[in-house]
Amino acid sequence: MRWLLFSFLCALAMTSSSAFAQSSRNKPGHVTPTGATSNCIGTATTPVCAAETLLACLARGDESLCRRVGAVPPARRLDNAGSIQIDYVLVRTSVIKPEDITDDTRDLDWYKPGYTLIEMDRRACSADQAACDLDTWDDLQVYLRKVVGADHTLWQVVFWRSESEPDLAPEIPDAFQHPQEEAPPKP
Repeated sequence: MRWLLFSFLCALAMTSSSAFAQSSRNKPGHVTPTGATSNCIGTATTPVCAAETLLACLARGDESLCRRVGAVPPARRLDNAGSIQIDYVLVRTSVIKPEDITDDTRDLDWYKPGYTLIEMDRRACSADQAACDLDTWDDLQVYLRKVVGADHTLWQVVFWRSESEPDLAPEIPDAFQHPQEEAPPKP
């Protein structure tokens, strides 16, 4: 019974933290070189806050933000950082289950049971533009693991991938296809 209550409270906490993230392309979250719609950038107390901190690192070129969540951005991404803004929408939060592991994903260090997957749509444009309305949306996946300390629980980015990052674009497992792009049923 305690385990059931604990599981329910964890799910509720994840749902509550997701409420801070934007959930519509009509009203996306924003990260700019000097501001953000999120109030938890720089923290890793929830999976969504850790993912938003990663986005801020990419937009601002602030490697200290990446270090706070254990992420290593590609160097070429930081070259134009500080001059871009990012719009994002939280699509889905999932916990990888043992049955999600396939022969193709078994040896991936970042795809393990218990890890949390944050899926977002994002688009980026020059920070001097009024909005990124003309830019296309890109899928972003952020894989996180919970790190429990003596007096805190934090979320660490173990891997992130995006369609626009050629060196970070492994095949997306079917179980985690974007809801608008669900894979057709297998024969």
